[in-house]
Amino acid sequence: MPAHLFIGAGAGLVSAALFGSAVVSAALAGLILYLAPLPLCLAGLGWGRPAAGLGGLVATVLAILFLGAAPGLVYAVSIAAPSVVLVHLILQSRTFPDPENKAAQIVAWYPVGRLVAAAAIMGGLVATMVVLLLGPDMARYQASVDQMMPIIHDAVGKDNEVWTPEVAEKLRAVLTQLLPAMMAIVWLTIGLLNVWFAGTIARASGHAIRPWPDLHALEIPNAMVVAFAASLAASFLPGILGLVGAAFAGAFLFAYVLQGLAVIHFYTLGMPFRTVLLAVVYLAILLLGWVAIIIAIIGLGEPLFGSRARGAAAARSGGTGNGT
Repeated sequence: MPAHLFIGAGAGLVSAALFGSAVVSAALAGLILYLAPLPLCLAGLGWGRPAAGLGGLVATVLAILFLGAAPGLVYAVSIAAPSVVLVHLILQSRTFPDPENKAAQIVAWYPVGRLVAAAAIMGGLVATMVVLLLGPDMARYQASVDQMMPIIHDAVGKDNEVWTPEVAEKLRAVLTQLLPAMMAIVWLTIGLLNVWFAGTIARASGHAIRPWPDLHALEIPNAMVVAFAASLAASFLPGILGLVGAAFAGAFLFAYVLQGLAVIHFYTLGMPFRTVLLAVVYLAILLLGWVAIIIAIIGLGEPLFGSRARGAAAARSGGTGNGT
């Protein structure tokens, strides 16, 4: 067996083991499950698409054999297939003649903004699948949410002064509406972080197939504005359709949060205390949810105002832009 396929099969074995450990062990389920896509992404970004594809196939077969058909299908749809697709996209490239040297060729790799957009679509699809599994109609979906309430109750404590019937009912209503968006955002975060970790490891080890992209230049395709607006409007529809709209709206919103963060990273280049400033921004997003909305608005406005392009142009002309 060629070395890259051997590595891919090994990556599939590790990924399946991580997924299986998360399924059978509740103690570390969250952390282990978050890392399940990492071996597939690392195999793909370091040894190519066939390695990632074989790894996903091996892991899916092992999950089905040892965990059952239903967990294996969940693994295939939520982890294996998206990881392989993301690797396939990020390794896409095309060549064209260098305008300054016709004998040379320029390699253009798949833009990171399109990768984020594709991941957002997949996040919406995965969240939609989970919603349909919880209940293909609103009554069964609501019953599934109701089954989560005692778990949340036990997690936050059994202090009746805090957990009043009114609070429980409000939380139930909010969870019913926001759960699809939350699932999409969590999946998107996990997927992109694993791609980033895998790319970092591959680059540090010298096995990276493609050069590291300029994350400051992340640019979501303009067509996603229409998709975001449509999904946001659909989220107000009653029933399952509204939940599906909320899933995609949450994923697209997070994509624009990432674009807003790219703008902030660009404009803080060269600033004193940049690390502290960025740490404050990220902590604010984690602790104060409404800050993410502001960051997303910055990201949404970037195609209209082109602030990074103007900043880079000012820097090249000797202006005071922060693009250096």
